Amino acid sequence: MAKTGYKIIQTIVQSFGNGQPSGSVASESIDSIITLSSSSLSASLDEETYFNRSFSPIDCVEDTNACQPPVLTGIYTGSQRGYFDLYYDTQDSNNSPIDISASISQTTDFSSLELFSSSIGYIVPITSSYVSGTVFFKAFTSCSGTSPDRSPNSDLLSFIYDEIIPENIKGEVEIQFVNNLSSPMEIKIRSQRGSDNQKINPLSTFNYNYSNSNLTGSWNSVNKSSDLNITIKGGAKSTFGNFIQRRTIGLETLTYTTGSGFDNPSLNVDSSNTFPPDTGINFTVRQLDFPPTGENTTTTFSLLQVSPLISGSSDIISGTITPTIRFGSTPLLSQNASCSDSKINPTEITYFQLGRYLYNNREDAESKTRSIFPFNINFILITPNTYLIINKNGFIQSLETCILPSLDIFTQDGIFNTQEEACKRIKSTLGSQTISYKDNQLRGNGRNLSGRFPLNNNSQGGTNVILSAGDIVGFETCGTELEPIQLSIYGYPSSSYPFNTPELINPETLAVACGDNTFSTYFQDEDGLIYYDFDGPLAYNTVGDGGYYFKNESNEFLLLSDGLTLSSSTPC
Repeated sequence: MAKTGYKIIQTIVQSFGNGQPSGSVASESIDSIITLSSSSLSASLDEETYFNRSFSPIDCVEDTNACQPPVLTGIYTGSQRGYFDLYYDTQDSNNSPIDISASISQTTDFSSLELFSSSIGYIVPITSSYVSGTVFFKAFTSCSGTSPDRSPNSDLLSFIYDEIIPENIKGEVEIQFVNNLSSPMEIKIRSQRGSDNQKINPLSTFNYNYSNSNLTGSWNSVNKSSDLNITIKGGAKSTFGNFIQRRTIGLETLTYTTGSGFDNPSLNVDSSNTFPPDTGINFTVRQLDFPPTGENTTTTFSLLQVSPLISGSSDIISGTITPTIRFGSTPLLSQNASCSDSKINPTEITYFQLGRYLYNNREDAESKTRSIFPFNINFILITPNTYLIINKNGFIQSLETCILPSLDIFTQDGIFNTQEEACKRIKSTLGSQTISYKDNQLRGNGRNLSGRFPLNNNSQGGTNVILSAGDIVGFETCGTELEPIQLSIYGYPSSSYPFNTPELINPETLAVACGDNTFSTYFQDEDGLIYYDFDGPLAYNTVGDGGYYFKNESNEFLLLSDGLTLSSSTPC
């Protein structure tokens, strides 16, 4: 008999432990004895007993006595050091688990470990002596039945221990790296809170969030984060040398920078002594504390060229005959972006002008190698109140004076308590004030305004502004407070369609109404008031005058009056 077997029923295969291979020639001289004795793998199906069976993996588990390892699904840690809740799930098995044992170690080979046990409850509470560093977890299952031994190891889970995030949310601290030169700049960040390597292309920026991290617990409860050890190198070599400028905006006293010539950590502007492009410089950034809620601190490290002492003509619009130093901000996308924020630094970058073109360095200017600027039209602030407009290739189109942006604020009716109230008010020019702003703060009489005000659009809808003593807290887009609903495009007159008494309606007419699936989008507030739209000519106009039914997607006919449902009927 060949030992490959044959199917008895759809899911069970009769097989044998010995015998001739499949395809062998049967011979009288060869005997194969198969003993169909009782086995742990025997089973009774349809009142018949089958031995030495195998199961289809699609339909059955072959070994019902196996003790399966648990699956670790997560780790939760509380405020107490060394305390963990290890969550797990048990795999399908006919051999029910009776106990869970979990091990914790600081090495992946578990050469030194602590062992914990728990009753079945999908969680193992652990109080460990490990209170820092990286710890690893694995688990076993003790099972009932014929195989009570400990199961194989679960897959490992790891936890990078640090103190737990405090409940109060602090402001953010951002570290910014800016490459103003024509060759790539390399950044290496090394820290216990995570390391990073970045290559910053010419005229590009890399932002590193210091207060948040993808690592668990990187923000300490003592409001301090581990030091950043930073290396900066690369960038184009210049005739007069390069240097790194540090500028801190916000609460500058909270960020402390030391090493490589950063000798004035308490000042908002500082510079490195030198910058050899091949080896770079190394320094340390330490956050002494985190800003309070709602305030942010940004520290920018900019790679700049040392400026020569001699300059050419200073006529910007007419052009220059020799490469001429021009100080300016980073290229910005709009006049508003250049002029409305006093934190924009008009001396942040050293440019060079030759003719009517602006270049990123002297070498490019001398060789007339056109610089590529980030936008088709770029705005560069050169004084607190003037800016250059240049195209993508650096051609200087004009020199302009800043005009502050403004808001047309509807103040006639005072403040509005809710977004909906402000949005549904029809605004007018006569009831509005046009007020300029800078640094996100209104100027002049605008400093006296607090509360919610619509922005004038001579209509309903649009946008609201929220102010606090002239500070622009935020904006609201009308319609976001409403929920879209589907109703029939046209209303059914109640005189012709008395849906509350459907027996009075012609059956054919009723069938047409019930089969109407031509819906349009309307908008409903939290109190059930229904509007045609939140924008356009029908913005915040209520639906219905009490004489028409509107059908919804649930085959319900609503009798609407001024946006409210007077009655409903389900005649279909």
